[in-house]
Amino acid sequence: MKKFYILFCFLCYFWAGQAQPLYPPVYDCYQQDAALFSKTQPWVQEFEKLKWDIQQQLTTLIQSEQVYVAQAIPHYRDLRSVVNIATLLNRLDSVYDQFFVRAATAIQMEYGSLSACSADRSAANEQQFLIDYLEEKVFQLSTNYASQEFARQLGFKSARVFIDQETDSWLTRDQDLSEHDLQLEQPLQDDYFWCVFNAGWDMELTNPESALLHLLESDAGKGKQSKLKEILLFIFDNWREIEDILNWLNTNVFGDCHAVARASFKETIPLDRNLSPDHRRKISYQVLQRGVLLDGRATKTNLKGVARVYKKKWIGWGRDRMQQVGISYCTLQFDPCNNQPWPLNGSPYIQVPNHRYAKSVLQQIHPYALSIRNSQEEFLTFDIHFNSSYLKSIYLFGNRPCYGN
Repeated sequence: MKKFYILFCFLCYFWAGQAQPLYPPVYDCYQQDAALFSKTQPWVQEFEKLKWDIQQQLTTLIQSEQVYVAQAIPHYRDLRSVVNIATLLNRLDSVYDQFFVRAATAIQMEYGSLSACSADRSAANEQQFLIDYLEEKVFQLSTNYASQEFARQLGFKSARVFIDQETDSWLTRDQDLSEHDLQLEQPLQDDYFWCVFNAGWDMELTNPESALLHLLESDAGKGKQSKLKEILLFIFDNWREIEDILNWLNTNVFGDCHAVARASFKETIPLDRNLSPDHRRKISYQVLQRGVLLDGRATKTNLKGVARVYKKKWIGWGRDRMQQVGISYCTLQFDPCNNQPWPLNGSPYIQVPNHRYAKSVLQQIHPYALSIRNSQEEFLTFDIHFNSSYLKSIYLFGNRPCYGN
């Protein structure tokens, strides 16, 4: 009876696999198409050279910055070294992603008129199947390749690698993307510095800046490592540039004349068919305003936003590397420390959108404690964009649009 049950379960899994193949049938046609092969091979060869170059740059980086791992914790010399490493990793991740966009666009244009394979009657759908095939079968893309390679060479699991793996699992598992995007649930909203922490948000500095040492030693009530972790997360949540970080460490003064108006909002939204006729797509985003906080000092105002675009695939969902998403905002608030409106002329401040492929991040720190006195007059509105087209407004304070949408 037990053997029969096991056989029955096996057959059920087999039939399920047969009913839902891992890849669409058109992939077999692409794989046998000599015209497509001839178009892709020069790009693949260049891609392999790019990956090799990234590997060599990272080997040199690790040696020159004297990075090592002990007890699963990465060790860096100082903050300047950490910022330099994160900057290079993010740049190389971007170079890798941009290469695929360039290659896939060129192959799509050159192969389109020669294609003997047809996914269905929709040309747009056929193009998307081709893009998926190039991504999964031809180039076999990795997410954040340089960051992965950096962690691999050192032999630790970075926060970025861990979160990317968990996100991949979510995209495969959640058929409607109804669960929360865990990338928006992290101590650092912007993923710029995820690559230098381990999965437990720890790192060690072997020769930290004197100002950081002074700050660590000024609070004897906490252990050094827990205090360091708190300060590093605070620093990397607010600044990317080493000059800004060192300026804060050396002055560490905000004035603290008034509280900052705080709000945060996040969700995952579907795209209308008129904006995305070829695929089901969703954008996951978070926007916020808050004070720059450590030890109660909050005079400066941090405005942040992040948005990522996903597409429905044959099975599950995936990151959409070929589409652009953007964030912008407009605001009219009050500067209570100087008892005057901000901007001073009383007209709303408008920040233009920063359109980026797959993911867009916005972060600005204003040297004022921006506040809302009257939500009928003062406001903060973020706009989300898809492929340079307006998608949605998020009224964080008040209800005024940026451009009369």
